[in-house]
Amino acid sequence: MKKRGFTLVELMVVIVIIAIISAIGFGGITLLQQNVKKGLWDGKVDLILSGAELYGEDNKNQLTNSCTINGEEKNACLTVTVQDLIDTNYVPTDEEDNEGNKVIINESLNEDDANYYANDLKVYIYLENNIVYAFLEES
Repeated sequence: MKKRGFTLVELMVVIVIIAIISAIGFGGITLLQQNVKKGLWDGKVDLILSGAELYGEDNKNQLTNSCTINGEEKNACLTVTVQDLIDTNYVPTDEEDNEGNKVIINESLNEDDANYYANDLKVYIYLENNIVYAFLEES
């Protein structure tokens, strides 16, 4: 008489195969989430830089200092923070911290990272050939 059913070894093999497939799938999902967060941050950087360039156009008379950007000296420069751009409405945001302050969040970083809230990051606004440019210091 033959017994019907699966042996313990057969069941364990199936469980191991399912575990391997799940691990591969979850690894792909994690990478996808990281790429989405990085893409969101890149969009926010573009928003910050556009706002900074508009700020620079409206305040060209304040571009009087010098600054060094990537080792290159700029003569007509102004340094502001992301918070300055938020406060002057050049960078709009609906994001808020726990205290209700308007912030820009870099979700590609951990929440305990110093630059998770990007408000204190420096933005260099400079004039070159009568065109306003902006550079965000992310270090």
